[in-house]
Amino acid sequence: MARTLILPVRRLGEEEFRGEGGRLLLAGNALHADLAPESAGSGGFGWLMSMLGQTYGFPVPAGGSSALVAALVQRLRAKGGTLRCGERVDRVLVRDGRAVGVRTAGGETVAAARAVLADVSVPALYRQLVGPEHLPAQLLADLERFQWDFSTFKVDWALDGPVPWQTEGAVGAGTVHLADGLDELTRFAAQIAMRQVPDRPFALFGQMTTSDASRSPRGTESAWAYTHVPREITGDAGDEGITGSWGTRDQELMADRVERQVERFAPGFRALIRARRILAPPTLQALNRNLDDGAINGGTTAMHQQLVFRPVPGTGRPETPVAGLFLASAGAHPGGGVHGAPGANAARAALRRRLPPGLHRAQRALSRRNRVGERSSTRERTY
Repeated sequence: MARTLILPVRRLGEEEFRGEGGRLLLAGNALHADLAPESAGSGGFGWLMSMLGQTYGFPVPAGGSSALVAALVQRLRAKGGTLRCGERVDRVLVRDGRAVGVRTAGGETVAAARAVLADVSVPALYRQLVGPEHLPAQLLADLERFQWDFSTFKVDWALDGPVPWQTEGAVGAGTVHLADGLDELTRFAAQIAMRQVPDRPFALFGQMTTSDASRSPRGTESAWAYTHVPREITGDAGDEGITGSWGTRDQELMADRVERQVERFAPGFRALIRARRILAPPTLQALNRNLDDGAINGGTTAMHQQLVFRPVPGTGRPETPVAGLFLASAGAHPGGGVHGAPGANAARAALRRRLPPGLHRAQRALSRRNRVGERSSTRERTY
């Protein structure tokens, strides 16, 4: 099994499938990450994503992605939590080697009774929020080798009708992988490795109204596609002069290129476009500072920055070198995706950690009261 998980997805497909279908299914799923078909571990990633899709599908929130956020906020508030938006934290406060709170850009101190969970990028946490005097020299040295994943370019469309796919199986699919075979995926990955904007971008295409009828009026389609581009661009494999400055010209040219890629598999697609919105790498970063230059996975998913190597060697858990401070972002294992696993891991680790002596005494006192019938809600409030 260990051998299977580290196989490149091209080799895994060759070993397990005689035809192209299974090989393409695995490879397309592997390229949800920044892994080329020949990369070690891409086979395991493609296999995992395919299994998840087979077992659970690729579900979407009814009513739009904001519905997922709204549900989480509602649950937080129902448990007595407080949400404060629009306030930037500029420092994690550390005393005697322990995180004791945060300071906002406005100068306010917010104390942490138990822990600080940092849902921020790894460089932001260790280079901006925590002073270097609180961190081991080895971690700071390893951070110099931290590798981001590729940049992301996304286009949203309002369509006047369903996508006219040539392949019948794509008609009812919520997510479609757009590439003309495994070799085209390798070509796409090689162009990015050479810091060129791909001429035939591999795209993940989402049909949102197909998945959730509330997304647009009956008979229309709300759709999107995203692809990857190099973080540093030195050339354009499409010979249109996309520079990577991502001004209006670059954005329009790249969006047209993505649309032509869709048109290859769905002739007539462009005639259905009523409106489009372009999200270039700087736009994504402006919307969320964690998405550094449009990197959506919190760092590469390559083997050298996964498991016990994520985000740097020896830090494969939510705990950080600062007691009471936990990494809760996609920079932590298992990485990016709409699954919340890094945050859930950080929350569980924070709940399991050793409490300060004062809280231990409170725990023992509460245990005695609970044994004589004290309501459990008292314990929850005290914690």
